[in-house]
Amino acid sequence: MTTDAAHIRKKFLKLAKILHPDVFGRTEEEKETATKYFSKMVSPAYQVLNSDRDRGEYLATLRMFAQKQKQKGEAPPLKSEIAQKLYRIPHEITYNQFVEQVSPKQYANLDSILEYTSTLSELNLVYVLTQNSLSFSTGSSAASASPNSQMGGNEQQTAAPKPPAQSPALRNLNMAELFISKKQWTEALKELIGAEKLDPNNAKVYALKGLVQMNQNAAAIAKASFQKALKLDPKEPTAMKYINQVTTAAQTPAKPPEKKGGLFGWGKK
Repeated sequence: MTTDAAHIRKKFLKLAKILHPDVFGRTEEEKETATKYFSKMVSPAYQVLNSDRDRGEYLATLRMFAQKQKQKGEAPPLKSEIAQKLYRIPHEITYNQFVEQVSPKQYANLDSILEYTSTLSELNLVYVLTQNSLSFSTGSSAASASPNSQMGGNEQQTAAPKPPAQSPALRNLNMAELFISKKQWTEALKELIGAEKLDPNNAKVYALKGLVQMNQNAAAIAKASFQKALKLDPKEPTAMKYINQVTTAAQTPAKPPEKKGGLFGWGKK
């Protein structure tokens, strides 16, 4: 809850790899279950936390929830021993320590995912209820405000934020970005081909395809991919960054081989 955007992305990519059907589990049932956990839990959470606007709205909702619970004056119903301990000795440092103890176990085993997710939810609940001010760190600044400043001193109702639209190819895109960061172009292209089938109107899919093809020295094909990305989204950043580069490379004629006269070049004038 208090971590920064870079750490959130690093954790998300790690979970994307752990729960990937080609990595997690040996049976089809395990692969299907892992995929459901990723699409229903991990991916939606990342979509909210990775956006400053959605994260801020989520934080505002948590502030209002905490304010209402404090007004009731009731102790929260906590099942996990570690959350009960945090409620007795609430502190941000203690909260972070407890989260670090539990989070590595969350996706270690399919059978225990819900148990550890529940424990983490209780730790987050205690943190919300026991801290006087809440803030989420971002890459550049922290989004923070007191409950009164958020509510204007009145108990105004704020609707819970709607989750942003999620691409059905999100897993493939994130795996592709992971492979691109490691310069594993062939593996990245496989993920992007799969992403194109799932989400054929996603500009980012074609932009990343162009980036991979450019690094595979296929300038003409990369140019076509960037053009398709920009047709779908004229402001797609990756396509805008590299399209001129591949256009120049595609237009540069290959240097013809040097002609040599006679046997083994003898007799050349």
